[in-house]
Amino acid sequence: MDQKLKETFLKSIESYTNMDKKAAFQGICAQLARINSAYNWVGIYVLRNDKLVLDAYVGEKTEHEQIALGDGLCSLAIVKNEIINEADVLANKKYLACFPETKSELVVPIRSGEKPVGEIDIDSDNKGAFGIEDEEFIQKIADFIGDHFF
Repeated sequence: MDQKLKETFLKSIESYTNMDKKAAFQGICAQLARINSAYNWVGIYVLRNDKLVLDAYVGEKTEHEQIALGDGLCSLAIVKNEIINEADVLANKKYLACFPETKSELVVPIRSGEKPVGEIDIDSDNKGAFGIEDEEFIQKIADFIGDHFF
């Protein structure tokens, strides 16, 4: 994705600060799914009572609407408070399978200050779909969410 498209995306989500959190999160997920065809499933989980709760998503319905801390790569991103970029989910025993088609996953924490309060979770049907540019771009979006909604 080119730099101009990233900048346009980041400017466009600034208007979401006038929406309620749920609508804003749904809009961010929808826009992310549209701008990159490798982003097959995009969700935002929020940490509530030691569980990750799915607040918004675009893609197939998942059975993992709540994830206990300690389960899966999503939980690992919160516990470690760092980006998890798994190029081959089937090679990672911690992966919590949602869809049989998923080959790679990117999980980026959303923080309030330094504390993780949620995450952006992106699945792809392609192995190795996410690079450092994806990590940096999604981190900017996660930072925006943390700064404006938490």
